Amino acid sequence: MPFSCRRLLFLLLTAAALALAGCASRPPQPPPEPEMELPPLPDVRRVVLTYPRSREMVDVIYFHNGDYDRDAMAKINHLLRDRRTGEERPIDPLLMDFLFDLLMRTGLPPTTVVEVTDGFRSAGTNADLVKVNGNAARESYHLQGKAMDFRVPLLPGPALGEIAKTMQRGGSAYYPSTGHTHIDTGPNRTWRTR
Repeated sequence: MPFSCRRLLFLLLTAAALALAGCASRPPQPPPEPEMELPPLPDVRRVVLTYPRSREMVDVIYFHNGDYDRDAMAKINHLLRDRRTGEERPIDPLLMDFLFDLLMRTGLPPTTVVEVTDGFRSAGTNADLVKVNGNAARESYHLQGKAMDFRVPLLPGPALGEIAKTMQRGGSAYYPSTGHTHIDTGPNRTWRTR
């Protein structure tokens, strides 16, 4: 066999061996989970939020003309601010879609008043809450403006929590000790509460 052919054969065998070694060293990867397609929401979306302690209320159409309304979202950001520090952060618009969809699935109109008990939390507020409340998470989605706790006076909290769990829009749980429902736009999950 001429030198160039031997060299070519050697290179091909080396490449094949390396490829096989690479395959053997990696565990097989499971196929990606199919993404669940969420049902479409109406072209106009409205929420009515109140913070009962201060009696503040926001009644806004937060989505229309194919986009989220900046002024409406600014009002939502303000209502869902950290109540201890006054700090505001942008609230994830998908959180409002989760809430809107939840109300739609219960058959309640978008004019239904939602009583917010907690929205965005600063790092300090969250750390202090974790110290005194075993239910509070150290890496809470409240820190990112992606979570809210609330009540809907027209609905029993346990039912609201159960409906939210089935929606595949993020995390959800009902807290019987405080009577509030939590939703967030993190991964789809739920957890035990007290």
